Amino acid sequence: MENTLKKEAVKLHRETLVADLHCDTIIQMKRGYDFTRRHKDYHVDIPRLQEGGVDLQVFAASIIPSNPPDMPREKIIADLGFLQKKIAENPDTVSICLTAGEAESARAAGLIGVLLAVESGDALDNDPVNIDYFYERGVRLITVVHERSTGWGISWSDKNPAFDSFNDLGRAMIARMNELGVIVDVSHCSRATFDGVLGAARAPVIASHSCVDALCHNGRNLTDDQIKEIANSGGLVGITFVSFFLSEEMGRASKEFWEQYPEESKIMPQLFLSELDEDEKKKRYERYKPLVEKFEKYIASVRPTVSTVVDHIDHAVKLVGVDFVGLGSDYDGMTFPPLGLEDCSGMPHITEELFHRGYAETEIRKILGGNFMRVFKQVCG
Repeated sequence: MENTLKKEAVKLHRETLVADLHCDTIIQMKRGYDFTRRHKDYHVDIPRLQEGGVDLQVFAASIIPSNPPDMPREKIIADLGFLQKKIAENPDTVSICLTAGEAESARAAGLIGVLLAVESGDALDNDPVNIDYFYERGVRLITVVHERSTGWGISWSDKNPAFDSFNDLGRAMIARMNELGVIVDVSHCSRATFDGVLGAARAPVIASHSCVDALCHNGRNLTDDQIKEIANSGGLVGITFVSFFLSEEMGRASKEFWEQYPEESKIMPQLFLSELDEDEKKKRYERYKPLVEKFEKYIASVRPTVSTVVDHIDHAVKLVGVDFVGLGSDYDGMTFPPLGLEDCSGMPHITEELFHRGYAETEIRKILGGNFMRVFKQVCG
């Protein structure tokens, strides 16, 4: 029976358009990481996307919080240009998609579709005109804020915001995204900015990579009311694989461990999310390998699994229905993903778990990618 279920799940996964709404792989590629080859480290490359049955991958250009540039717009432009060049060099495997129809055509041709995203309102430089600039360069999804606030949006991590309500500039930004056909993403938003965006939007809104606050209380996660508001807009929540947003126990264990190593706790994230070239990063990381291995043993009993991810999917489905939930891994923007989802090749395990829990094939297809394709088509064409 177990083997039969697994075979059915794998078959369904291969037959279904699978969409991942967020990854930070551009950050790693910029250091010299070759995403055309299969790797054992990091999380996303073309061979593993193929192995994981991922048909549409959102690649986000973002600002590294620990080292923000003086000119974020230019940084994002350069990163997008870098990714576009790499994709152009691999026309037999990947293709940039501007519409849902193009994503479906890419899949039919055996290609992995790529949706370009900007994960930082910083890049818009507080001017709606810049939305047009990025749109003309292929961007079809913009995250309102990341880890820093802007002149029109407050980040969830900002403890001393300059304002506490959505302003006219913010409304103008959302209006322009809606007019052009750019998907609005509220992951990372403060509650006030979230409410403002949902109030201003005239098209479906998504949270590309967030989890459920009712299961893991965290300022980055969505309350039940927020999930309902997103569903009421016609959008969806992309459940993320970030362990600290999936499990409070994981968060507590991590905090306990790194309190013993205060200096190293500052260095480790900077090594992973930094501008160091790949060789230099690996050399420095090797120094901390024993400590990393020690940490892995420390969190082993509380580390989230595929089942934990599906717990969050379950909660959202029971709350608002199966039409408003998807997947948003945040691969290559985190460390220590859930067991079974160590990289994108593990995506079929989600389908297996959904099968085990009695989800119908039609429901699974919606969660894996159908719901996002509906939003993609409605917003972008």
